[in-house]
Amino acid sequence: MSLLNDDLKAINFQFLMLARECARHNPMEAMWKFNLNDTEIENISSLSIDEIKSLSDCGRAIFRTPVTQTPAGITSSIAAALLPISMTTQA
Repeated sequence: MSLLNDDLKAINFQFLMLARECARHNPMEAMWKFNLNDTEIENISSLSIDEIKSLSDCGRAIFRTPVTQTPAGITSSIAAALLPISMTTQA
């Protein structure tokens, strides 16, 4: 297993644990901090540790990183490098 995948699993697990605890104790704060809707709050707050571990192992980032504007100091070439890569193949 690569270090990147191990790190991603650990980050996913920590994110889900934080989101679950926040959703359980203060749903309105969880909506704001984690950008979740009512259904997502309900689903996350009911997750067990085993379910969180299973979701964490998916191999993809499960957290959201909203960017509403380009931060100062980010050049257009850096911003372009951060854009998602299309996985479609062309003939």
